[in-house]
Amino acid sequence: MREVLKTDNSEIEKIIDYLLISSGKMLRPRMVYLTASLHPHDADLLRDMAVAIELIHLASLVHDDVIDRSQMRRGRDSLNKLWGNQRSVLTGDYLFATAFNLINEHNCRKVMESVSTTIQIMCSGEIKQLAMLFDTEISEADYYEKSYRKTACLFASSCKVGALTANMSAKEVSILEQFGLCLGYAYQIIDDVLDFVSESSLLGKPAGNDLLQGNITLPVIFAMQDKEKGSWIKHVIQSKTLSSETIPLLVKILLETGAIYKSIEVSHLFLKCGLKALDKFPMSPAIQELREMSLFLMEDYYKKLNCQGIHDRRPLSGNIH
Repeated sequence: MREVLKTDNSEIEKIIDYLLISSGKMLRPRMVYLTASLHPHDADLLRDMAVAIELIHLASLVHDDVIDRSQMRRGRDSLNKLWGNQRSVLTGDYLFATAFNLINEHNCRKVMESVSTTIQIMCSGEIKQLAMLFDTEISEADYYEKSYRKTACLFASSCKVGALTANMSAKEVSILEQFGLCLGYAYQIIDDVLDFVSESSLLGKPAGNDLLQGNITLPVIFAMQDKEKGSWIKHVIQSKTLSSETIPLLVKILLETGAIYKSIEVSHLFLKCGLKALDKFPMSPAIQELREMSLFLMEDYYKKLNCQGIHDRRPLSGNIH
């Protein structure tokens, strides 16, 4: 990534260096590598496609922070806080352009189609999410569509790109894409749960930050369905009177109504669906590693569910294998 982003512009270099210090889990390029490992493939081509996917992910994060006016990313100051919106937007554009150049160098038409469509979906999702802020009429279906556009579509595309890089059959590509899609949904739901019940130091942002900005997620949707507490939640959202001081009360309600636990159960169902898709392949080291990566990822997230014994009440491994 450092090699392809290298430039003679010292200003961009400073921003890129800061961005790459905190590289995150590298989950999406990991999925590209693992899915491609099911078949023989060109190592250099695979490396470049994995880098392209991660650059697209990073670019989307940089742009998201500008849109959301976020001050933190992964526990550190966001790019827009340090360098302003203009430089941040242009940095995101630079990342996108670099990713497209990498794909174009290899003339990978199907990969280009997949990532271009995915970026279109992500951008349209951001626009739709802005229109749905503070909308208490949001349904579960609306949430799943939003999660698809925000997260799951890029997970699916990462697996598809890996499969395409290894010239797999259309059926195999479809199965791996479905696996990535399900894992993306599970990942997003748990991330939304953590936004309420995990410590700010682990989140890298204030607890309840999504809802404070008007982004209504699955736990809140479930809680709004409660006959006793739902009306209060709707009122504070619609009146925009929710603050960081009232978030602890909201979290208490999310726990009391079972909204947190129900959301976790839904994430389990998506993860099980994804792992079931992998069962269509014969067992191999690559399939086993994909399964283990999925379980490790979710277990790591569940360890952060440190509020009122949530992790103990909903053990992940027992119902998944």
